[in-house]
Amino acid sequence: ARAEIWGGLLEAGTFVAISSTESGDVAAAQSWLLLREYRPATRFSSASAQATLELKSLAQGLVSPEDAAGALRADLYDTYQALLLIELNEIEGGLENDLPLRQAEASGLALAYWRIIADSYEAQLGPDARAGAEASLATLIEAARRGDAAGLGAAVGDVRNHLRGFRAVPLTVEEQTRRANQMVRFLALVPVEYGRAIRNGEVAIDIEIQEAITFLNGAQAALEDLWPQLTEADPDALAEISTIFAELKADLDAANRREAVADPAEFQASTDRALLLMSETFPEEWLSSGGDSDFVELDRLLDEIEAAVADGQYGKAEQLRLEAYAVFDFGPELRLLGFRPELVARIDGLFWHGYDGESGLASAIAKRHSPEEIAAIRVTLDASLEEARVTLNAGPPPAGAVIFNSAVIVFREGLEAVLIFAALMASMIGAYSVYRRPLVIGGLLAFVATALTWVAFHFLLGSLKVYGEKLEAVVSLIAIGVLLLVLNWFFHNTYWSRWIQNMHGKKRSIMGMAAGQSISFILLGFSSVYREGFETTLFLQALVLDAGTLTVMQGVALGLIATAAVGVLVFALHAKLPHKKLLIVTGVMIAVVLVTMVGNTVHIFQAVGWMPITPVEQLNVPYWVGTWLGIFPTWEGLILQFVAGVFVIGSYFVAEHLKQRERRQRMVASRAASEASTTLAD
Repeated sequence: ARAEIWGGLLEAGTFVAISSTESGDVAAAQSWLLLREYRPATRFSSASAQATLELKSLAQGLVSPEDAAGALRADLYDTYQALLLIELNEIEGGLENDLPLRQAEASGLALAYWRIIADSYEAQLGPDARAGAEASLATLIEAARRGDAAGLGAAVGDVRNHLRGFRAVPLTVEEQTRRANQMVRFLALVPVEYGRAIRNGEVAIDIEIQEAITFLNGAQAALEDLWPQLTEADPDALAEISTIFAELKADLDAANRREAVADPAEFQASTDRALLLMSETFPEEWLSSGGDSDFVELDRLLDEIEAAVADGQYGKAEQLRLEAYAVFDFGPELRLLGFRPELVARIDGLFWHGYDGESGLASAIAKRHSPEEIAAIRVTLDASLEEARVTLNAGPPPAGAVIFNSAVIVFREGLEAVLIFAALMASMIGAYSVYRRPLVIGGLLAFVATALTWVAFHFLLGSLKVYGEKLEAVVSLIAIGVLLLVLNWFFHNTYWSRWIQNMHGKKRSIMGMAAGQSISFILLGFSSVYREGFETTLFLQALVLDAGTLTVMQGVALGLIATAAVGVLVFALHAKLPHKKLLIVTGVMIAVVLVTMVGNTVHIFQAVGWMPITPVEQLNVPYWVGTWLGIFPTWEGLILQFVAGVFVIGSYFVAEHLKQRERRQRMVASRAASEASTTLAD
């Protein structure tokens, strides 16, 4: 009875406020608008005050009565539909916990909220659909009055089926894009939280299960909002996605109750399948990282970082920072590169070790700075993120900006490949010129692989973005391994060739070794180019979504021309150097490339959480140094870069030492042979 009385008051308040607004009676509308409810604020949504703001604008003559009434209707209808779904959840919760009075009140409120949005339902789906929905609601009320738990549960399911695909206020295309991005983002985080919770087949961290449930609920809510569009696009895919969501929910509920624990790998596979279906089903405009969903998620994560620091949980704060950085790195950053690449550098720096004199979150958390210091960094980061949000919502970037930035991306990533090719091929002279060909073959194969990756990203962007940086980390590690292997061969053969021949002396073994060396150079050529091609493809694909393939390809062409020009210049300079100087220059270039590659790879490993972060106290490194030389102020990166440099320089000096020893051995042998010959003659 209480729910029915309150529902009647809300219904009156809603319709009188809207009708008063339509007639231009602002005072009456404002009075009746006080009689309303708000959608509860959650980590994914906030209470809307749009109706109040519209009435203020109407009073100031800034909007027409019709537009203001439309805004009121949208705000209130959306609120009461959300509250209707919340009450259905309350009924199910009451069934689980045997709370018949709560079930009765929730049922009465559900009916009251329905009456507010029923006209909109009929306008969209017709009178027959409305009659069916109201019949299910009548059954719901009757079951609640009788305390019939079984009948109540069945009625809730029927009401949900009637509401599925209905929105009292249809989403705009921009809102659809935002909800689609939220669904992908939230769903991708579900297996991450679940994986953190499970250890050795048991639930080790309960809060992570709760986090996974929260993210899944957020993804499910987005799915419900997009149901009409997805039904029209591909009903079979939608049915499979819905089934996967139900299975994930069942697994999480079972883990939460400690009844059963699903294998995290299988849990991840199910999520990957749903993400793949989304990428294949979503309209093209949904696949762009649009709307404010990423920024809302970043704001939430930064709030949690501050809370964790305030509780002294710096380890948790670092996990959240990595999660927040991943949201930015594979969301706003990819699009922002086409608008404001300098803003990307600033935000990256603030997430990591600082930028232009400002402290960075990674260093501050690792050094266990105070909550006040973390909050100060947050203020600076918030300002930059807001600038990014405004920039991205301003519309597509000018074609000239996209072309220029595409060219810069290609040129920057291409320089490393050019340097390593120039360094290795310049040393392939004389008997070793035969190894130039496999190096080139490897590079050409990498171009083909990069083109295939472009196609894969185009069709599977939604799912591959989740793993982009992890794949880059693996590719980078392979590239370093191959480079170290070939460097060992380089010094081994360049300086020790005669010694090797003296040791083995068999042409067949030398030829067999040459075949393996050719394969090594093919792998080197492939990995050094593909490592850069992978990252370039990821960045450029985001620009394609904003500006189109043709515009981006113009920038790619310019970048490749500039890279080729640098390559020709480098090779021309090498051609004019004598052999000894050529080897010295080659060694220096190899050392620079290896040290840079090691530094960037360590940074990527830290970005995906595969390596710890230990900042170097009082060491401030300009951001451009990290971008171009891979030098970041962490002990892990600097130590491994030092080891890489020692390896290159040490290999050279070891080879020189062995070369001198070989000469001495030959001289001793020659002298002994001469003395033996003299003795024999005597």
